[in-house]
Amino acid sequence: MQQGEASLIAAVDIGTTKVCTVIAEVRDEEINVIGVGWTENSGVSKGTINNIAETTEAIRRSVLKAEEMAKSRIDTVLASISGKHINGMRGHGETALSNQRQKEITEDDKHRAMEGATSVRLSQDRETLHVVPIQYIVDSQDEIDDPLGMTGMKLEVDAYMITGSITSIDNVKKVVERAGYNCEDMILQGLASSHAVLYPDEKEVGVLLLDIGGGTTDIALFYRKSLRFVRVIPVGGQFITNDIVQGLQTPKSVAEELKKKYGLYERPQSPDAAAPEEFIEVPDMGSSRVEKVERSTLSKFIKPRVQELIKFVEEELKKEGIERSMYAGGIVLTGGTALLKGIDVLFKEEMNLRVRIGAPLKEKIVGLYDLVSTPEYATVIGLIEYYIREHGRENFIGGNRGGGNLGGIWEWIKKNIINKI
Repeated sequence: MQQGEASLIAAVDIGTTKVCTVIAEVRDEEINVIGVGWTENSGVSKGTINNIAETTEAIRRSVLKAEEMAKSRIDTVLASISGKHINGMRGHGETALSNQRQKEITEDDKHRAMEGATSVRLSQDRETLHVVPIQYIVDSQDEIDDPLGMTGMKLEVDAYMITGSITSIDNVKKVVERAGYNCEDMILQGLASSHAVLYPDEKEVGVLLLDIGGGTTDIALFYRKSLRFVRVIPVGGQFITNDIVQGLQTPKSVAEELKKKYGLYERPQSPDAAAPEEFIEVPDMGSSRVEKVERSTLSKFIKPRVQELIKFVEEELKKEGIERSMYAGGIVLTGGTALLKGIDVLFKEEMNLRVRIGAPLKEKIVGLYDLVSTPEYATVIGLIEYYIREHGRENFIGGNRGGGNLGGIWEWIKKNIINKI
């Protein structure tokens, strides 16, 4: 695709409770949203597909809605993946550039250095999804973003490799293909979301992104511009809904509505001891009876679940030996559950850090921005943003394959190294 020429890209976020599709025209790295589709999904549990037929149908309906709005037909999509099977590990590779004098670094040199960083032998049930450079080192000079064109005698690279279960990866490909589309690329949900909602300054200082969906919470930590840690916790907003169902004995649809409408609530402290409590109406399960309960009662089911999630996140960071200084820029909450009223306040109180709600950044998007300007669309917009950045302008869907920086490195590694192991 030549500069100035538009390319059509479609992205599908396959979540635990919904499937979301965005179709966009991309011109000179500007995302022009022209179609959006949203469908409920019950074929995924804790981020992992457990019903092929239901998820396939949800994808088909979601894409069809986006196509109708965009007045376009697509045959290839980007897809998200999540689930507790996701894992990450660091690797280090190096290559000698010259024994006698300094040599200018080329793409081939970067490829060779990356070989060592990705040479870890994986078990037969796992596959590599992403390899993200943390830093390049040229003759002991570290923290280099891209060494291309520099001169030196030795090139090293620190990288972060993200892997997943082959079965889970294949199932994502399967549902996309059975829905009638080609799966061009599969991108980790939390990694995609980070490209949509994080500011460069946050990544530089250090920031913790939590993409809280219906069944999972994706953790992504950035420090000094680079991804340093990912993990997926099988806990999300659906667990809060289930607690409300059990606690108030009300239908799931009502519990979900109450959660979204009222969220976390603490009764204001008032010098007037007789200040009235606010009441909400709660339909009974299996009957037409409606009970009135104190609004603060709802928080008794929501708050412990959010506190439990915070504890899980802190435990994962502690296990990895990650210090608070690595996310001094604070926490960004995104995903559908980030819309829960008061969740940012509770995170701030519990973790004593700056907290903000992350929606797709406006400067990245034109067109139907108002339709995608909430945390629920972070992943699907991030899928497009990630693909644009990592595969390069010449590597867009519908464009010529090859050319991209990181994308080109990874394709070379898969072809020449991993596929021969």
